[in-house]
Amino acid sequence: MSEMDREWKPKVRPQSTMAQAFSSALDSAFMLDSDVNNLSQTIDQKKQQMMIQSRELEELQARIREAERRLQSQQAGATGNSSRHREEGQTAASQEPSKQPEQPEQRGDN
Repeated sequence: MSEMDREWKPKVRPQSTMAQAFSSALDSAFMLDSDVNNLSQTIDQKKQQMMIQSRELEELQARIREAERRLQSQQAGATGNSSRHREEGQTAASQEPSKQPEQPEQRGDN
């Protein structure tokens, strides 16, 4: 009996030509097939567009992060350089003997 159960397949209910024609007429009247196909295509296109835009967004975010990282390193370098220049300028000024403007010697010939 189990062998017969495995081999048994339900029979497809035959449709009359009139029923098939009526079904076809309804589909074409309401454009059911084309609407489903159009919606499927639209969904697929939008999914593809979303994937492309997501990739572009990720690339732009990576570029922004890289630019921010370079900017921070430049700012850190500029801050370090300007403070180093100030320190060098202060040490150089303190090492130089103080220069007073030279005044011409005055003669008592007036």
